[in-house]
Amino acid sequence: MEILDLLLLSIKNLWRHKIRTFLTIMGVMIGAGAIIIMISLGLAMNRNFLTQLSQMGNLLQIQVSGNSGMKQAMDSSAGGTGSSGNAAGSVKTPPALDDAAVAGFEKMAGVECATPLMDLSIKAMAGKYVSYLQVLGIKTDTVEKLGINLSDGAGLDSSEPYGMLVGKYVAQSFYKPNPRQYMPAPADFDLMKQKITLSVDMMYGEKLQDGQTAPKYKVKPQNGQIVGNIEVSGGQFDYSVLMSLDTVKLLKKEQDKFNRQNSGGSGGSDGAKGSALQAAGGLSQAAGYNQVIIKVKDIDHVSSVLKAVKDIGYEAYSPIQMLDDMKKQASGLQQILGGIGLMALLIAAIGIANTMYMSIYERTREIGIIKVIGARLGDIRRLFMMEAAWTGVFGGICGVLFSIAISLLLNASNLNLFGSNTAWASGSDGKQIKLPISYVPVWLMAAAFGFAIVASLAAGFLPARRAMKLSVMKALRQD
Repeated sequence: MEILDLLLLSIKNLWRHKIRTFLTIMGVMIGAGAIIIMISLGLAMNRNFLTQLSQMGNLLQIQVSGNSGMKQAMDSSAGGTGSSGNAAGSVKTPPALDDAAVAGFEKMAGVECATPLMDLSIKAMAGKYVSYLQVLGIKTDTVEKLGINLSDGAGLDSSEPYGMLVGKYVAQSFYKPNPRQYMPAPADFDLMKQKITLSVDMMYGEKLQDGQTAPKYKVKPQNGQIVGNIEVSGGQFDYSVLMSLDTVKLLKKEQDKFNRQNSGGSGGSDGAKGSALQAAGGLSQAAGYNQVIIKVKDIDHVSSVLKAVKDIGYEAYSPIQMLDDMKKQASGLQQILGGIGLMALLIAAIGIANTMYMSIYERTREIGIIKVIGARLGDIRRLFMMEAAWTGVFGGICGVLFSIAISLLLNASNLNLFGSNTAWASGSDGKQIKLPISYVPVWLMAAAFGFAIVASLAAGFLPARRAMKLSVMKALRQD
């Protein structure tokens, strides 16, 4: 029997019992649709976790913190006090977070780049307005790699040592110095159009008040140049100024010198305390940075790099840690949802098998006649298997369309199946946006469609074998 004849005959046989065929296809549709919907809920949950965590920080970045320098400074200052010094010296501290450590991070497998973030508070003047800026020193070649996008302007360039990238809300920190009333800069204050002057003297540009004395050691202010504005990211860069790491090191050195020269401590306990604190601060900076950011090439290497950094002894954090915890908490729910969908399709497969057996009993005489006129056993098996396959094809197509409709309905509704922590996120404009409840990718639709056909063929296998083994004489005597 030709393939085309089998196709046409199988469709004709299904059409002879329209209602029964329709109900069987409906069962497959519900089973395939249930699998898609249940799995789509879990997929949407994971995507929502990624969306929310990406707002907390780049998933490919690892933040390494270090305070070993301060600990070493305190140990050093307490070293001459006998038992206390020994106790302090016995405290185990991690390695210094210095340039050597940064170079070591860059050599780790899977790491794209690493840069310190050296923080510094500095005084800035823009026209008649002043501000205390939070400056972050960064390697100029890592700005773009860290995903720090600019709304306008250009990136940092070594040819412009005092070039600055300013966050969205930095301009709001400028004010007009007035001892009687706080006068902030106007809303349309544009730093790009201002001439910026930087100084490590926090009183620079302000009139001395009663009881204040001018510093004995004065520093020369520097002319800053704003080369670009940072896009809103919802993180620390929105309120900070980025400058070249080498420039910030020079400013920090100048600031430390300025503070030492103008400390005012010439002796006594207060002077000794001031010298100790200055020494601690200087040693802290010399010993290492407070923060280093590591950019990993892809998300698969984040966990291994994070573990390697922690094994060295540093404190490290990445949003990927929260993602792993969320996935563990959601894995049980996803297995339950997938199991429910699988049970629905299993029930549909039982319905297909029942339909096929009913069809065999009703067509026993027909099967006997087909055998008498020369039909091969393989043709009979293929005929019934093809009928089962058509049931899976039509049921799978309807199940995919059904699941898409349900998914759209869920996403358009105000239902919140997983709690408020996975239902909303902040948009680029800062407003709350609703996250999808269901996510149906193409591969899931294709997998469910294929699984529906396979389940239908499996359900039709035993009935097809029974049709092959029917005795011709008994079949012809069947009314």
